[in-house]
Amino acid sequence: MNNHLINQNDGEKTKEQLLWELKQLRQRMANLEAADIERRRIEKSLSKYESNFQELVNLLPQTIYEMDINGKFRFTNHHGFESFGYNQADIEKGINFTQLFVPEDRERVEHNIKKILEGTEVEGHEYTALRKDGSTFQALIYSSPIMQNNKAVGLRGVVIDITDRKKIEQELKDSRDQFRNLSAHLQSVREEERSYIAREIHDELGQTLTALKMDLIWINRHLTSEQQEISTKIQEMFSLIDQTIHTIRRIATDLRPGLLDDLGLSAAIEWYCEDFENRTGIHCHLELGNEDIILDQQRSIAIFRILQEALTNVARHAKATQVVVKIAIIDHNFMMEIRDNGIGITDEQVNDPQNLGLVGLRERVYPWGGTIIIKGSPRQGTTVKVNIPL
Repeated sequence: MNNHLINQNDGEKTKEQLLWELKQLRQRMANLEAADIERRRIEKSLSKYESNFQELVNLLPQTIYEMDINGKFRFTNHHGFESFGYNQADIEKGINFTQLFVPEDRERVEHNIKKILEGTEVEGHEYTALRKDGSTFQALIYSSPIMQNNKAVGLRGVVIDITDRKKIEQELKDSRDQFRNLSAHLQSVREEERSYIAREIHDELGQTLTALKMDLIWINRHLTSEQQEISTKIQEMFSLIDQTIHTIRRIATDLRPGLLDDLGLSAAIEWYCEDFENRTGIHCHLELGNEDIILDQQRSIAIFRILQEALTNVARHAKATQVVVKIAIIDHNFMMEIRDNGIGITDEQVNDPQNLGLVGLRERVYPWGGTIIIKGSPRQGTTVKVNIPL
C-alpha cells in the first residue's frame, strides 16, 4: 500500500516536471523565433545602411580603400577604380597595396603601414601612385587601422590626387623664384646706380663747386676797399657753397658710403651708427666684436642696407630713445641684432604684406639662405635679428 502511494507521487512529480520543461521549451522557441525575426530585421537594416554607405562612398571624389593585415586590397569605390585603372575582377584575383606605388616609394609605404598598424599616429604622406597602365600621379594618403577585439586586422583610408595642387605649387615656386631673382637683380642694379650717382655727384658737382669757390676767392682778393658790398655778398656765397658741398657729400654718402668700399663693413657700421645718433638724437650703442668682419661685397652691401632700413624705421616709427646694435660671427654665421626701447611693433605689422620695407629686408638675405626675425612687445621695444650663413 505504501509502496504504491510512493510510486504514484513519483509519477505525478515526473509529469509536472515534464510539463514545466515543455513550457520552458516553448518559451525558448518563442524567444528564438523573436530573436530570429530581430536578426533578420537588423540584417535588413544593416544591408540598407551598407547600401546607403556604398552609394555615399561611390559619390566621393577621392579614392576610399580597405586592405587586410597582409596588404591585400579588399575594397575601393568607383573613384578608386577610375584613378588606378583596375576593376573588381583584379581585386578578386589579388592586388597588394604596395603595387599601387612606384618602386622607389614602396619601402616608405610599407614602413608607414607598419607604424599605423602598430598604433602610431601617422600624418598624411605624399607618394607617387602607379596606375595599372604604368602612368603615375601624385597622391596624398590618410590611413587608420581597422580594429576588431582591440586588434588591428587591416587598414582603411583615403587617397587624394594632388597632381593639380603640386603643379600649382610648382608654378607658384617658380614665380616666387623668378620674383626673387628679379628682386636681387633690381637691388644689384640699384646699388650700381647709387654708386655711379654718388661718384658723379661727389666728383663732378663737388669739383665744380670747389672750382667756383676758388674763383670767388680770387675775385674777393682783387676787390678794392670801395667794393665792400660786393665782398660781403661773396662771403654769403662762400657760406652757401660750403652748405651745398656738405649736402652733396651727405647725399653721396647716403647713396653709397665710401667707407664700405674703402675700409670694409665694420668701419661703415661704426660710422653709420655714430651718424645716426648725431642726426636723430637717439643714443645708438654699438657692440662690435674684437674680430674684424671681412665679408664679400654682396653680403656687406646687404647687411649695411638692412642696418640702414632698421635704424630708419626706429627713427620714424619706434619713438625710441635708445637703440643697441650687436654684431658677431658665430659658427660661420654672421649675426646682427638691432634692439630699441620704443613702442614695439605688432605681429600684424610684421606680417603685413603691404609693409614693403620688411618684405625688402627678408628678400635681402634670401640669396644666402639667411633669416630675419622681427619681434616686438608693447612699450618694450622691437628686436630685429639677422642671420646670414658665411
